[in-house]
Amino acid sequence: MINKKHYLALIFLAFAPFNKINAQAEISNEDVMSSFNNLFETVDNNIDQFRNLVTEDFFIFENSRRYNTEEFIDFVKTFDIISTKRSFENIVIDIDCNSAHMSLTHFGEFLINTPEGKVKLEFEWLESVYLVKVDNKLKFKFYFSEAIETKTTNVETK
Repeated sequence: MINKKHYLALIFLAFAPFNKINAQAEISNEDVMSSFNNLFETVDNNIDQFRNLVTEDFFIFENSRRYNTEEFIDFVKTFDIISTKRSFENIVIDIDCNSAHMSLTHFGEFLINTPEGKVKLEFEWLESVYLVKVDNKLKFKFYFSEAIETKTTNVETK
């Protein structure tokens, strides 16, 4: 017959490997920031790889409009961007075992070609981001971006 001590030891041993696996797969702030930085590296330099970073049901709310993955990729491709400069402030990250949420202030400066000439666009956005773990990798499920300040400057007129 199994006594109380043996019973508790068996329960502990049964769940110990599970706890060890979960501990190894925990999400860190560094994981979230790495995924976040990778997202903007992809948006700025290789938008066709964007699909690899988001969930199948991803959507972004930007410019007072909801875009799914394909719509967002098409939207980004409409710009003839010469250069991009971004910075982020007030980053707050909340993590649980399978997801993470970020809130932040995002500053962007873009030099773009337009039919009228080169234009410098400057933005300040308030943003909220939700990431989930899919196959032990963080993917973006939702992105909210609201421009709270914008500035457009003609740099060179054709």
